[in-house]
Amino acid sequence: MRFISLREFNSSPTKTRSALAQEGKLVLTNNGKPAMLVLDISSQDFEDVIDILNRAEAMKLLDQIQSQSARAGLDAMSADQIDNEIKKYRRKARPR
Repeated sequence: MRFISLREFNSSPTKTRSALAQEGKLVLTNNGKPAMLVLDISSQDFEDVIDILNRAEAMKLLDQIQSQSARAGLDAMSADQIDNEIKKYRRKARPR
């Protein structure tokens, strides 16, 4: 995967477009740090690529939630503890 700066991307569009066609994807950097991922897709692949990216984002969020749950000790709760947490939340959420 090729890395190019945002400045190069903006100043040499023909060069970066040919690099994208050759590589299939480019990482754009800002001050030397990855900032964006550019993918070469056709109109036929567009919906599939969007679906795959959405699934990857959902998996990343699920991993984050699971990690936070494990750190908080919530990954080892019994059914009774879970029920009690739900009851506490429902009590707080009810408008009075």
